[in-house]
This record gives sequence, structure tokens and C-alpha cells, in this order.
Amino acid sequence: MVEQHGQPAPDAVVAEVPINPGRVLRAIARIGYTPESAICDIVDNSVAANARRVAIVLERQPNVAESRRNSAARYVIADDGDGMDETSLIEALGLGTERPYDKDSLGKYGLGLKSAGLSQGDRLVVVSAPRGGSWSKVVLDLPHVEKVGKLECLVMEPNEVDLARIEQLIPGAEHGTVVTIEKVHKSNHPSIRKTREALKRNLGVTYFYFLQGGDREFDIWLDGEPVAPFDPLFVDEADAGGNLDDSTWDGRSVRWLERQRSVVLDSENGVRAQLEATQLVHPPAFDNPAEIRKKYMIGAGHYGFYIYRNRRLIRWAERFDGIIPTDQDFFAFRGRILIDDTADDAFNIDVKKSQILLSEEAEQSLDDAVHEAKRQSKVAWKTAAKILRRKANSDPYSKAAEALSEIEFPDLLPADPDDVMAEAERSKRAEKESVRHPLKSGEREQARKDGARVTLVDQLDDNALWERAHDATLGTVVRVNRSHRFMRMFEERFGSDADVVLLLQALFLSLAFAESGTVRNKQDLDDEIIEEVFVRFRNQASAAVYKATTDALERRFA
Repeated sequence: MVEQHGQPAPDAVVAEVPINPGRVLRAIARIGYTPESAICDIVDNSVAANARRVAIVLERQPNVAESRRNSAARYVIADDGDGMDETSLIEALGLGTERPYDKDSLGKYGLGLKSAGLSQGDRLVVVSAPRGGSWSKVVLDLPHVEKVGKLECLVMEPNEVDLARIEQLIPGAEHGTVVTIEKVHKSNHPSIRKTREALKRNLGVTYFYFLQGGDREFDIWLDGEPVAPFDPLFVDEADAGGNLDDSTWDGRSVRWLERQRSVVLDSENGVRAQLEATQLVHPPAFDNPAEIRKKYMIGAGHYGFYIYRNRRLIRWAERFDGIIPTDQDFFAFRGRILIDDTADDAFNIDVKKSQILLSEEAEQSLDDAVHEAKRQSKVAWKTAAKILRRKANSDPYSKAAEALSEIEFPDLLPADPDDVMAEAERSKRAEKESVRHPLKSGEREQARKDGARVTLVDQLDDNALWERAHDATLGTVVRVNRSHRFMRMFEERFGSDADVVLLLQALFLSLAFAESGTVRNKQDLDDEIIEEVFVRFRNQASAAVYKATTDALERRFA
């Protein structure tokens, strides 16, 4: 007899379906976290536990440089929240534990601690104490679960290291929780330095509403430094600038595109969201475009909507498959959508609370709501560019400087040494490099003003075509000899072509970084000898290019 109306047939037999807990844990660990998103998911638990202080520590592998991949030994997230007793700790390590979530909870499925923690390492250590209770410790070790074939954790007494860590990170706390991710994955795992840099900004944006104050005091500390709240919309500046006029905007001030208002996402169930949008700045309109771009996070990965669920960021720069087009003319568009858990179905929130698929009604409602703001943003960006072109006469060298400012060259190659002694020697050589190759004061001021990592100079010793320099603000810089015959020919023939200028300057800058990296990392050779070899190489190459220019290039481009 077949199943009818969702009920089993009378003659049906119930059979228990086997489950492999090790494979299940491996599966949820592969949901797709980065180290920073995983840490934020664990911080969510701290917020839900009414913590006032959260301390995050990224611990390095001994004798491995922070800039190297696989340099993380463990991640520690500690808080002074409500804490848990031993029974609650064990329940917290279960899968989809049945417990009620408050209306304003940041949780959803009861998988966050396991999926986030195990996505980064194979061992979770949780030490916790409830208000008025004692400290307990449980360990979820994935290899152990796989070995025994059962979802079980190890219960033990906190040791001296655990208690010392509690006192160090949450001094004087009598309750709270410390989560430690150990056995960190070693398959191309991001470096500690990269993770720390990502967390500095991401934590400030993700927990902006909690960090800026309100219902309760709340602070986050990252490796001993406080995390500042960061508003991706710069609403305070928009309040000062006022509403956007897309026909006159010069790109130098933040303006309102859409002041906060309510938008219906699901009319049948009365689900609403709060929507607001601002127009950020146009970096080329400033004397220091690189610094402005960094300050306002202007770039391909940052424009679109910032979606906050129960005041916690769940989606960074969401463009909803074309509601905000993939187009650099929208780089200054910054929107924010504020929802609570009643909107989960309209937004199809996933386990990570970071993947979103709008319902048809919500998509249409949002598209209609931002139509005019989107039009204004694109027109205003083009207006600012036109104003700038009139002022600068479309200087191709300024455009090249803007593009090159975004390049991040690798500090190390896979074969470079990365132990503590090598890191110390690298720092020593870097200090010597800044003394050997300084920018002259006039060049330095102009380069910093323009954000230029390639500077044109009237002459260089021995008529060299280029040489590298170092600036405390810009880092490695390359000086190019505009009096060299090749550069005279180049500027006459291609100097007005922004794309060709960018190609040549990118080549010179890459050569300079290659020199710098070799001097710092080729530590089996004396750095002064390496410097002498590079001087010889530059002079030899400059003479060869000079000859090629006179014998072939000038004739070809005459």
C-alpha cells in the first residue's frame, strides 16, 4: 500500500537509517568558510550569550613567518558572556540541538560552532563557566569521531594552560566561554597576516551596530588591539553632505541616495526590511586616490548591499544577480538592508547566514525600491569623471598611478625561508634597503600626494633606465629616467595612451619588487653583493635598451 496524504501506509515498517557522524562533520565543515567568516560565526555565540568583551587571538606556528600560508597554529575566541555548564557544553557540540532561539538571536540552525570551528581545524576545545558555576571543558576531536564511529566528545578538567588563557583574555571573569580551534588545516590555509588584516575591517563592519554602543557595552579585541566600529555607508558623512545631485556632484563628498525607509518583502506575511543607500566618493577626484580608496573601501569587491540580520552583517556587497550591475560606474553605490529573522524565508538564508536567494516578490520589491538610486549613482559617477577630466585633461600617468596602487605583490615565494631567524634577517635587510634607496624629499612629497609607485625623474646615474627606491608610506617605488632615449621615444609616441603607459609602468614596478624580494629573501648571499649585481644588471639592460631604441625602435615608430 502506498503512502497517502503524507501518512505512512498501515503495513509500513519503520527502519532506522544509519549515519556516519565523522562524514557528517566533515561535510558541514566544508560549507565554505574563510578563517574570518568562521571566527565571526563563533563571535555570534558570544553576542547571543550577552558578552561585553570578546578577545580573539591568532596563534602562529613556531618558527613560521606570519606571512606564510599554513602559519596558523590555533584560533582562540574568548568572551565574558553567560557561559555554560558541563551538560550545556555537551549539548552545544550536538548537531542541530533542539533549543529555542530568541527573536533577535544571531543563530538559526544550531550548527554554527561545529561548522565554523571544524571548517578551520579538526579539534574544538571549549572551556566555559555559567554565572555562579565552575569551569568545565569539552573537546570535539574529528579524527576521534571518525575512529570510533560515534558523535562523542571528551570531557575533562581545565588545565593550567586553559585557566591562564582565561585570565589573560578575559581578566577577572567568573563566567564566559573560550573556544579554541586546534589542528588547523594545513592544505593551503591562509596566512595569519592575511586573516588578521581581513578581520580588522570585517569585524568592524559585521558588528557595527553592537560596537557603536546602544543596548549594552560591547568590545572586541583582536590580538590585543581594540576593533573599531566601521560603517560601510558612512552615514554621518552623508548627513553632512545631504542628498545627491547627480548633475553637479564632483565626487569629493558622501551623499544620500535613499534615506532609510521601509520596504515590503512579503505582503502576505507582512515581512518588511529597512533600506538605505549612500553615494560614496570618487577616489580620482582627490590628491591621494590610493588612500581614499582604502579609507572608503572603493573597489570591485565592496559595492552593493550590506545586509544585516538582527543587526549582524550576513552579506557583504551583495548585488543580487544584477539588481546592482557588475559595472565600475557603481563603485560608489553602497546600500544597506536591515532585516530580522522574519525575513529568512524571503531571503532564503542558508546555514552560514551568508548566501541569499531572494523570493520573486522580494526581488521585485527591492529592484523597484532602488531603481532611481541606481540611476542616480551611475550618472553621478560619470559626472565626477567628466569634471575630473576637464580639470586634469585626462592625465594618463595619474590613471596609471591609480591602477598600480591596487597591486599587492607577494612578500615570499614558496621556496623562500620563513623561520624566525629568516624573518629577523628579512626585517634587517628591509631597514638597510630604505637607507640605501630613499626617495628624494621633493619626489617623496609628490609621490605620496599622487599615490604614485612609479616616479619619473630627469636623470639617473650612468643613464640607467630605472632604479628602485623605498618610501615609508608607499613601500617599494621605481624611479624611471625620462631622459633615457627609450623613454623620450616612448613619451613622444605613446605618452598619451593611458593603457600603454600602464603596461610599461607595471613592468618597471614589477622589476623593482622582484629586486627587493631577492635582496630580502635570498639570504644565502650577502645583500650588498646582490645589490651590486642588480646595479650591474640595470646598467647593462639600460644600455641594451638604448641600443635597441636607436637601431630599431626609433626607425619603426618614426
